[in-house]
Amino acid sequence: MHSSLRISLCSSGAILALLATGVAAEAIFPDVPVGHLFEQPINALVNAGVLTGNPDGRFYPDRQVNRAEMLKMLYKATGKVPDATSRACFSDVERLSWYESFVCDAAAHHYVEGYSDGTFRPSNSVNRVESLKMITQVIGIPVENIGEEALQVVKFVDVSTSAWYTKYLYAAYVKGILPIAGQDAARFNPDWPLLRGEAAAMIHNALNADLVERRQGSSVSSAASARSSSAATVRTSSSSSSSSDASSYDVPFPFESAGKFTMKKSVTYRFTLDHAAVVSTVAKLQSGQPGGISCRLYLMAESGFSFEYFMGFQEGSTCTLKTALKPGSYQLQLAPTSADTTFSVKAETTTTGDGNDGFGEVQTLPTNLARTGTLAPGDYQDWFKFTVSAMQTLTLSVTDSTQLTCLIYPMEDVDLYGFSGPACGQRYEYQPGTYVIAVGRMFPSDARQTYTILAQ
Repeated sequence: MHSSLRISLCSSGAILALLATGVAAEAIFPDVPVGHLFEQPINALVNAGVLTGNPDGRFYPDRQVNRAEMLKMLYKATGKVPDATSRACFSDVERLSWYESFVCDAAAHHYVEGYSDGTFRPSNSVNRVESLKMITQVIGIPVENIGEEALQVVKFVDVSTSAWYTKYLYAAYVKGILPIAGQDAARFNPDWPLLRGEAAAMIHNALNADLVERRQGSSVSSAASARSSSAATVRTSSSSSSSSDASSYDVPFPFESAGKFTMKKSVTYRFTLDHAAVVSTVAKLQSGQPGGISCRLYLMAESGFSFEYFMGFQEGSTCTLKTALKPGSYQLQLAPTSADTTFSVKAETTTTGDGNDGFGEVQTLPTNLARTGTLAPGDYQDWFKFTVSAMQTLTLSVTDSTQLTCLIYPMEDVDLYGFSGPACGQRYEYQPGTYVIAVGRMFPSDARQTYTILAQ
């Protein structure tokens, strides 16, 4: 049976590098045989870790995709990790559900909007045009208002140029996201529910369209870089080399940088740590800038995937990480909540760790035995782990969960299937392997928070 593939936490550029390596010569799923309409995009995204099959070894390309599932697929495809503190955004988004952080993070970044009655309807099937809006917004593909020129591209008898979604449909054809197999007739059927196979084809095309857009933008920006000071500049004791992506930089550690976001696109810093250390990272918007900033740090495996990553603590216009890191290659990703803001970031070693600041310093959490912990002022997360030797149904709970963040990380020895993974506060059938839990603060950094954690 095909072994399941994991959530990819690398950038969309790294995923596209995986897509470019080609797909398996043999069918991965019995219901997606060689020659299937969507064989190539399904296999490419599965091999890249964006999509997964089901526990029975099938993919079910003709199943409908709901609105929450579509968002999670897009977050996986782009390497985005939702902010765990994004909660309670719509009245029908279930608290502590597997999809809550994806929906609420997407709403916070204005990728999606709810309905006029204050609901999101996460379990509703996503239709073709809703999916196009999600794809362009999450991946960051520009969509502009259209005029008569759209009539030469969008020629469907069931699509009006005055419809709210026509600009997304137009952009999809101009950028090459559409057409996909089976969608080249006189009708587009905008209200039809999107199927898993169709979703794979559209996401695959969108990732390639995004790569083309970035390469073109990189060529333009490199020509203008000598005349502009808006690009990030790295100030370190030794020289640094930036990659060909204008929003991605290779830097020596430690480093200090300042720059400007392009719209709401993230900026990534890649560095190598040659020894274990506790690292302090502080990213902040410069004085007078609107909105906030998020920061996430990934330990990258040779495969391009990340099983160990850290989500920063956001307070006002600052995002802070204090992380006990192993030697290895890391990516620091910064993202703004407001477009075109300026920022600064500094990463350096520190001696103020408390001995429980990351994956290398986790404390063992026996099942059915509660442990009490405290986040002291200046401490952002505590780390625990437990091991499951045989499939077991457990609930991992943290009190008071409404005042703390809680993330469960399946490690490399765990096989995950489907869209949903283990979440704090929910009954879940844990596959054999090792799980790491991060308990983080939500209160201001100078507050003291005490909690109890239990797996039973």
